[in-house]
This record gives sequence, C-alpha cells and structure tokens, in this order.
Amino acid sequence: MAGTSELDLWRILPLLHLLFFPGCFAEVVVSVPEDVEAKLGSNVLIPCTHTISEKPHNYTVQWFVTDKNGQRRRIAYRDERVRITDADTEYTEKVSMDQDFSLKITGVELTDERIFYCQVMAGPAGSSEGMANLKVYAIPELQDVKKNVGTLSVTESSASEIGTCVGKNGNPAPKITWYKNGKVLPATTERSDDMYLVSRTVKEASGLYSISSTLYLRPTKQDKDSKFNCRLEYWMPQGRMESVDSERFDLKLHYYTENVNFELLSPSPIKEGDTVTLRCQADGFPPPPYDFSRVLDDITEEIKSNQEGLLVLEPVTKASSGTYRCQTLDFDSPPEILLTKDITISVNYLDPLVLEPSKVATVSYGGDLELSCFGQGSKPPVLTWKKGKELLSPSGTLTLTSLNYRSAGPYTCEASVPEIPGLHRNQSVRVIVEGKPQIEEKHYKSHVSTEGENVTLTCLVFGHPAPEISWSLPGVQPSMSHSGNGLTSTITVEVTQKLIQSGVSCSASNSHGTTQHKFHLFIVPSTAAPSLPPGVNQQQGGSSIAIIAVIISVLVLLLLVGLFYFLQKKGKLHCGKSEKKSLTHKEANTNELAVEMKTDKRQEHRGLLASGGGGRSGDQC
Repeated sequence: MAGTSELDLWRILPLLHLLFFPGCFAEVVVSVPEDVEAKLGSNVLIPCTHTISEKPHNYTVQWFVTDKNGQRRRIAYRDERVRITDADTEYTEKVSMDQDFSLKITGVELTDERIFYCQVMAGPAGSSEGMANLKVYAIPELQDVKKNVGTLSVTESSASEIGTCVGKNGNPAPKITWYKNGKVLPATTERSDDMYLVSRTVKEASGLYSISSTLYLRPTKQDKDSKFNCRLEYWMPQGRMESVDSERFDLKLHYYTENVNFELLSPSPIKEGDTVTLRCQADGFPPPPYDFSRVLDDITEEIKSNQEGLLVLEPVTKASSGTYRCQTLDFDSPPEILLTKDITISVNYLDPLVLEPSKVATVSYGGDLELSCFGQGSKPPVLTWKKGKELLSPSGTLTLTSLNYRSAGPYTCEASVPEIPGLHRNQSVRVIVEGKPQIEEKHYKSHVSTEGENVTLTCLVFGHPAPEISWSLPGVQPSMSHSGNGLTSTITVEVTQKLIQSGVSCSASNSHGTTQHKFHLFIVPSTAAPSLPPGVNQQQGGSSIAIIAVIISVLVLLLLVGLFYFLQKKGKLHCGKSEKKSLTHKEANTNELAVEMKTDKRQEHRGLLASGGGGRSGDQC
C-alpha cells in the first residue's frame, strides 16, 4: 500500500488480526498517568504500565509526541531485545527508556509541555496506547515595586497611582494581590474614584508569562501611617500555591492641619536661669510654618517664626513669665479649624538680697556687730548666714560679739527655696576689724649647736589698717606673704654672739599703734643639750632653758645631800672629815654654777663638769 507509513501499519495490524482470527482475540491494556508535573530544568520519568492477556512471543513499546507541525512522531521504542531512541528528533539527546519502559526526560523545558503517547504492540495479541500530559512549572521573579515617590494630596477627587508590581517569567501565569497594613485590598479592574487595578499579563518569547499590576487609590489622612505591599502568587506541582511578598512602602501625603498641639518640654517648676523649650505641632503634612508671639495685656508681641515648631527661651527671668501663642499657617485647612494655641509659663525667682550693712562693715577690735539680710521672690525664701562653709545663723540676722582679727572677712547671706531645687541667691558683706597690730608667736628654733648656724624667724601680724613690719637687723630682706587675715614676714639669720646678747625684734605699726616681739637665741652644743620636760616649749628663750637646767641640777644635788645625811644619822654611813669637806665643796660649786649659767654658757658647761668631780680628794663612802 503506497503512502502507508509504518505507524499506520501498526494501527492496522490489530484490525486485520480481528478480521482473520476472530476466535483468537487477545487483550492489551496500557496505563499511563493522565498528568505529569515537573519544574523547569528538572528531570522527569513518565511510567508506561501495560498488561497482555496472552503473552506473545514478541512485542514492542513505543513513545510518541506531536511535533511542531501537528504530526505524531516516534521518539523512542523498545522490544524484548533492544532499546532505541529515534534519531533526528528534538528528543534524540534528552530522552531514554528504562527497563520498565518508562520514558525519562532530562532538563525539562517549557517546550516539553505537551502530550506524550505510550503504545504497546503485541502482534496477534493486539495493541493499545495511553496519553500523558506533561505540565511544566516555572517560579516567577518578583521585581522591586515601583512606588509613587511624589506627594499625594488627600484633597484629590479621584484615585492616584500608588505603585506598580511586576512578576517576570512564570508558568503557569502568576497573579498579583495588593495589601494595606497586612490586609487584602478589595481592588478590581473596574475603574472608580476610590480604588482600582490595571493589570496586564504578557507571554514572553520564551513561552513564560510576566504580569504587572498597578494600584490606583484615593488616599485619606489615615494613610499617612499605612504600609503597602504586593504579593506574587504562583502554582507549583501537586496543586501547591506559593507566594513571595514585596517590601512594604509608605506614601508621602499632603493633608491639611486639623489639630494644633502646644506643649512645654522643659521640666517644671521653672526657675530663673533655666532654658525653657516650647514645642508647637500641627498634624498637617508637610508641616506648616509656625508663628510665635507673646500676649501681654491683650497686646500680641511677635517673637519669631520657624519651620521646626520649637521656641527656646534662654535664660529665663521673672520677666519671662506670661502667655505664649503658637499659630500655624496652613491655608489648606477649612476656616472652621482653630489653628492657634496658647500656653502660660510661670518663672520662679528670687530678687537681689538686701544687706545691712550692705557691702563693708568696719568694727574696732573687741567690738560687736549685727548683720541683717532681707530677701523676697515668687515664694518666701529661707535665709542663712555663713562664713566660708560654716553655718553661723539659720535666719536673716547674725550677731557678732568680741570681734578679733580672725573674725574679719566676708560673711555671706544665702537665700533658697527648698521646694524649688536650684533656686538660690547669695550676697556677701566684708567685715573689717580695726586696731593695733597683734603679733602671733610662731614656733622657731631658738638654739643652735654651733655659732654660725642659720635660723629662720617668722613674724605673723594681724591688724587694720595693714601694718608695716620691720626687723631690728638692718639690711635683712624679709619675704612677705598673706595668710588669711594676717601678714607673714620671714627672715633667715646667722647666729652670732652679738645676736645671742641682743636678740632679734620684729615690730608692726599702723595708725593705732606699734607692737613688738623679741626672739631669743642661744648656743647649746649637741652633746650637752638638755632634754626638756614634756610640755616645755623652746619658744621661752635661752635664759628660761638655762634656769630650768640649773633648777634640775640643784634638786638632784639636794636629794643626794639629804640621802647622805639620812644614812649618817642612822649610823649606816661612816665618813671622815674629808667627806664633809667634799660635800661642802660640792654645795659651794653648785651655787657658783647657778651664777655662771646666767652669765656665760661655756662657763655653765665647765661648772657642770666641776660639780661632777668635786669629791675626788677625800675618802668615799
């Protein structure tokens, strides 16, 4: 039969078999899944299950597709001996048959989305075939939302473009849904003044589908805080619906002011010296300009205008108290809306203190003085008097008695309001004590071990008017310094016999008189320097130390004489005449010693040695 193809012959053979062998019919059953699903680029296996009622000696399984021209074309076949992939077909390199006659397709493409036929031919037993519809799924790509970056007015009468969402290259065709604050927007493609969508689906040259959706909305003032996004939804094998969300975005809206808020940002209570910040806020956008003014007796005094809505007053005084006004300049607001707000602030203050005496008080040495302090403010202050950090009076009055030079100096009245931390004032009065200079004795080294040593002498003088200080040594340059209310003069001198005899004098003079202090110096060798009893100060001078040393020596000798006399009376001590003479000689030496110590220090030393060895010529007890 000319023009009959191989495929047609395979179809005719079962019919011929039934015609010539009607009593020997055998059944062939083929089972192929109706739908087979695969992701783009994956591998897929299409099974072909078949049964033959009477197993033939030989049978063949073939796979067919419909090509681009609508013609059915075999792509693979197999019998019991060999498996063959047909050459020169679009599937020559990408299909194969498994042992169980399943068709394996590698790297599934969108063009593979077609019907595949599995045909089983069992010769005299007959033939049968099944069809499998291969569906290919491609995950689309969600592109960034192109949002409207302009300013949208809530006063518009129609919907404005909000944003456009695009999904590229999906299969089957994806869909886009819009959300506001996480809730689906019930938008339709039917145009309206409130909200609608403009959507378009395009089949690309690749066969994949792209979709775009533009949201149109008439925003309200509540949308100033709204978040918008789109969701791209697409199908996956086994009927799964998956999705991907875009980033959320907001709108830049223009809406008129409906409310104005004017508030104090600084902590309360307010006191003098504070920085006070007032903030004015209108709920319109963009924020309108703000005009600030102060209302004084129904007269409005303009302060300044700015865009930030902040009014800073620094530093405030009691004159800053009063009513401040903020007015917003939003010309889009309806005339019935009040765009002005007032706020009143009160500044706590203390007036300058009034002192009596006011600045300087002069008192004679030993005299008395009373200081008074008066203060007032927004609240009655607590008054105290202090000298330095020492609290002298818990009230506004301070009485000073028997003033001396150390009493002179600044006295400060402090005013405070306990319930308003940081609110305080202080003012001082300087007290001057006048009188004859007084010299305060300072510790000094009154003795040296050898002649020629240096000693430092200090003269601390108090008095007013400021005294002039002089020393009895001509040519000496003293160093001068102030120490509190006193004046300190210091010199360093070399000890000589002349200074020991004359001493050194410090004189202080002012208009009230002159005071003098004399420093006494003497030489005591370090080996013979007497140790002073506790409490005896070297400031007493050389003559005092010498007298004390003589008294101690005399007392010791008298005790020894008394002991010897007591023992002799009891008969326990036998001494010759030489002993009595020796004791008498010692007494004589003691008297001589007392005289010598008052006149000559070196003779004093020799006298002490003589008294220690005066009884060597006689017999000893």
